[in-house]
Amino acid sequence: MEHERCYIYTPPQSEERAAKRRRTDSSNHQAQLSARLDIYRELWAQQEERIHATLEEADRSTLENIVNFISSPSRNHDQGLTCILTGLIIAGPSIASHGPFFDRLGRKIRNETNSAYILLTSGECPNLKSLLKNLIKKVTSRTEDDDDDDIAQGVSSRRGPKVLDFDLQHVQEWQTRNHVEKIVVAVQDSEAFDAGLLAEVIDLFHSWLDRLPFVLLFGIATSAESFEDRLSGRALRYLEGEKFNVTQTDKVIETLFGATVASTDVPLRIGPNLSRRMLDRQKDYVQNVQDLSDGLKYAYMSHFYANCTSIFLKKDITFKELPKEVLEAVRNLPSFRKWVELLLDSRKTQEVRKLLDSDEHLFETVKANVISGQEVLAAVTAAVIVLVRLREALQMTSQVPLSSIWIRAASGELAESPLLRETMLSIKKVSSDKLGQVLASFKAAESIYLPVDISAFQNALEDLLKQKTDSTPLRTQDDVRTNSLRTTVVAQKVELSKHKAALSEQDKLYSELIARLHDDLENYFNGTFIDPKELFLSEILIYDLRSPLTEVFQPKPRFAIERALGSPHDYLGCDCCSAAGDKGAEAALSATQPATAILYQLYLESGSLINVADLWAAFNAITGEEGEDNDHKTMALFQRALAELRYLGFVKPSRKKTDHVTKMLWKGL
Repeated sequence: MEHERCYIYTPPQSEERAAKRRRTDSSNHQAQLSARLDIYRELWAQQEERIHATLEEADRSTLENIVNFISSPSRNHDQGLTCILTGLIIAGPSIASHGPFFDRLGRKIRNETNSAYILLTSGECPNLKSLLKNLIKKVTSRTEDDDDDDIAQGVSSRRGPKVLDFDLQHVQEWQTRNHVEKIVVAVQDSEAFDAGLLAEVIDLFHSWLDRLPFVLLFGIATSAESFEDRLSGRALRYLEGEKFNVTQTDKVIETLFGATVASTDVPLRIGPNLSRRMLDRQKDYVQNVQDLSDGLKYAYMSHFYANCTSIFLKKDITFKELPKEVLEAVRNLPSFRKWVELLLDSRKTQEVRKLLDSDEHLFETVKANVISGQEVLAAVTAAVIVLVRLREALQMTSQVPLSSIWIRAASGELAESPLLRETMLSIKKVSSDKLGQVLASFKAAESIYLPVDISAFQNALEDLLKQKTDSTPLRTQDDVRTNSLRTTVVAQKVELSKHKAALSEQDKLYSELIARLHDDLENYFNGTFIDPKELFLSEILIYDLRSPLTEVFQPKPRFAIERALGSPHDYLGCDCCSAAGDKGAEAALSATQPATAILYQLYLESGSLINVADLWAAFNAITGEEGEDNDHKTMALFQRALAELRYLGFVKPSRKKTDHVTKMLWKGL
């Protein structure tokens, strides 16, 4: 038995306790926190329902096709099928989204078919033996320890020879007892498996096909052709199946953004800056639906936890349940001050006096403006949806996603923008055969804040089409096909001039109809696309603070650790750790600094191999004091500091020299 010395470090007890300034402010900075958290849970529960419904709808057709492929009676093994049923699932390049998809697929297969579903990954299946053991364990739900690999088949038992723990006979016995029709084996990351291992698995499953009804599902990130190229011809002859395409993650994220952020019935809006940052992070780094959901959840938590005025988002709020601090916080909002200035410019001094003196009047005003502000934001979102559907119906060449248009609208940049001008110009040139599709897209959006009488335009279009005698579509006077170029020669010079062809009476009436539609839509968009940040009480209705989200979504832990160890006074706020009392300067070595900070600064001055004895000598020279007890305490501090540096990944034991440690990180690299 080995014995090692240890030291008990007892920090010195200070005789005088540092004086602390007692808080004299009696205000409650977390007013109605429990009520705000209840509102957060209620609103986020609604968002979670939208997220789950969106994900289920995005994969619904693919999941149904896979389930039908598995449970089809024509693919029964009893009919002499000699190949393994195989589904090639093209899940896309986003590896992070494969896991949730296969989890949803497994739940649907278990619920709708009499099949066993086993999910395998490359991390748990390095070889054939481990793959079979994991497969048997997941199928039979065994709980025995799998470390016993020395089970001999010759060892007898009451039922005969004992079967090895990686023999598929276990699965056969389990399938006989449970009467399962299919055993679906899903390989989530098939391209991470060794090609030889996949060929061995296919060969083994094919040899058991007359006894076990296997179905294989391979998750593929690239393409089915590249997956087939990795397999041998013999393995491919054992497979027979179909290819299934999963909805790509970028489309799912776009749909999810429209359901959770760019929706007309969302009480709390995520601001444009934060939305742009979250979407850019998805495109550049993550491409994971769950991370977008987590980001939205963190934004909701930050708004309701840090903003006491968010309690006004409660539907049935009363004046009696509000503390005075909340109303004082409303009076300090920037949008409130701007609104008061506008009232003073309008010479409504009595209204301003009531807002400043009467809490009850302020409560009623805020409550009414929160409701009206939500309606305004819903109208802006509805106008974005109308614009997106309009561009889709017009079949615009430049496809701009809903999220991008909504961010521009939420930033106040969409009014009189080139995007809007391009769309309205296309309206002027639309022909009668496309106008029906445009009006149909408006009809679907008529219930969401669209003040244009679409039925009247549809009836007028039908009347014009009934009067037509030929099959050519009606065109407007702005259509380029009604213009022609005329060439004239003047003084031996060729001049080109545009000439507008004569329009028929029906084309003139159609042009007037398009002009009315254009004017109505232009007035609608110009009156709806306002800057939401200029709304009164926008701080309650919109959350757009990037600072707390940046530290969560884009943390810099190494920079923070290096700064804490190199300049501990930045975090401790003391003068004893800084250089000559200057907090802006780099920290100098002193005994008052934390032991880990001292050792880290000595570590920076060392090379790639550090002699621990020399490091101890330098550390003892700085912090050590005379006396045997002090030496023991200094050694304890040194060992703890060295252990912390090793835990943080700065050093590791050296294999070249036992009394040295290897330097792992260099500052700034």
